[in-house]
Amino acid sequence: MVARHGIEDDSFALVIIGGGLTGTSMLCQFVRHMRASLQNGKSAPASIHLHVIEKQHLFGPGFPHSSQNAMPFHLINMCARDMSILAADPGDFERWVDRHIGDMTRRFPGILVNELSPDRDCHHYPRPLMGEYLKDRFNQGVNEAKRIGIRVHLHPGCEAIDISESRDDRVRITVLDSGSHERRVIHADRVLLATGHWFDQGQRDGYFPSPWPPVLLQENIPAGSDVAIMGTSLSAIDAVLTLTADGSFLRSPSGELLYLSPPNPRRLILYSRNALLPKVRGRTGPYRNQFMVLDTIQALIHENGRLTLDQLFDLLNRDLENAYGRPFPWREITSPEKTAKALLERHIHDARHGDGPDGDIVWQTVLQQTFPMVRDIYLALDPTERMRLDREFNSLFFVHAAPMPMINAQKLLALMKADLVTVRKLIGETPVRQSGASFSFTFQDINGEARKATHPYVVDARGQRPSYSTSQQTLAINLLKSGTAEIEPLDWDSKAGAEERMNLYPGRSPLIQGRTGGLWIDPSTHRIRRTRPDGSIAVSERINAVGAMTRGQIIDASMAHGSAVSTDVVARNWVDYMFS
Repeated sequence: MVARHGIEDDSFALVIIGGGLTGTSMLCQFVRHMRASLQNGKSAPASIHLHVIEKQHLFGPGFPHSSQNAMPFHLINMCARDMSILAADPGDFERWVDRHIGDMTRRFPGILVNELSPDRDCHHYPRPLMGEYLKDRFNQGVNEAKRIGIRVHLHPGCEAIDISESRDDRVRITVLDSGSHERRVIHADRVLLATGHWFDQGQRDGYFPSPWPPVLLQENIPAGSDVAIMGTSLSAIDAVLTLTADGSFLRSPSGELLYLSPPNPRRLILYSRNALLPKVRGRTGPYRNQFMVLDTIQALIHENGRLTLDQLFDLLNRDLENAYGRPFPWREITSPEKTAKALLERHIHDARHGDGPDGDIVWQTVLQQTFPMVRDIYLALDPTERMRLDREFNSLFFVHAAPMPMINAQKLLALMKADLVTVRKLIGETPVRQSGASFSFTFQDINGEARKATHPYVVDARGQRPSYSTSQQTLAINLLKSGTAEIEPLDWDSKAGAEERMNLYPGRSPLIQGRTGGLWIDPSTHRIRRTRPDGSIAVSERINAVGAMTRGQIIDASMAHGSAVSTDVVARNWVDYMFS
């Protein structure tokens, strides 16, 4: 038997880069599929070495669910029923909460806010609680892997900084230990990139490039400050809750939620191009879609080869008109004339009472039925159409697709009524730094006139950047620089696309005209794609990618369910490879 890098010929080395939600999902589902294969009588390889590399010293929670980056009042905005990391067991997270509810209630007082939800089947829990679930599932996955004979090697406090495919059909991973600063090399048969988000966590002279970690905002933005928050999405609302945590919320005798302000509160101004807050989650009803259905969409794809946004909007509009029994008021959706406060009051009312005859929200009922096929719909769009969707309709889509929990909506309304939160329509993309210690914003007032305002502090809460090429991670920079990975070209299956692919870019690049922004993968296997020198396409047999980096192709890449579906595919492929 010939040894490969100190490991026997009939052994396998597998590496998961990233020990957060996606890496934990991969670990657990890989072990499940391995166990099933062994139970079916298949012969295991001589030895299997599984490495998990994680920059932090804690495995499981990752960035968004870590206690460092989330406080107990930061809720999971998705329903708990959509948060399982096991594709074959959607109820895993909710059952875990039920089993641990006593301990979790003691650790997270006020956890049971679900009585406020109009949808009794939709539970919202604190993000740190999700972190506890992930820690538990990661440890369980490691223990189960060891029980079935897998040799697990954990690398906490370590960062994968480069990957290359060698001539001996293996992958060479360079790992940097953040403590000792020593480098070592791991050779693997299969690698999963699961490095998650790439938020900049620093702060520069009053400018905070992300709302995380929240304690950084609380400690460095003084009480009484005037703070601009860039964005009006769910991350922006979390930033609002972070910066108002020095006050408290209480119920009036009539049941209205009020904010008890501290002596010197911060005043927060939210800026975005559309000035739209997320809708409020309500109850779904009995209407079944007649037009926006899988058979119709598949027929359009078969007929035309691709989908267009116009076709999708037509199907959606027909279902909305059919469900409401009247034309759907698109103008009220895209260009509402009411103030953000008035709209929020209306959305809270609709969530409580519904906007249809059955007490449900009809548009939510229609839209929710598209979620099981949204990934396939997105992939069936021409890449230029996907970029158009992201550029022109992304905010509008997620305002409706990811509504906020009722309790967050009530808190936000209470802060607006206390004159501590204002929403403004931004003109232009970014603030201008003044000569002094302030930032200048141009916005549209209630009369449609352009005005300017300055703020000494700015929090960028617009979320993940659209292109993987903007990542500051050393691994991302090296992957793109070496050509091991590539940003997805716009028109890679045409002659023009081949010519565009030949224009390879040296080093790290910003979002390139003609590329979608996501790491280029084969979406059916999550294997990375790249361009050969002759313009043809290579698909790696050994390197997979799942998560935020694939957002240009996988619309639900950053969601728990999306990660679970994707890692399940990769896990099955890895197991099939080892037993082939």
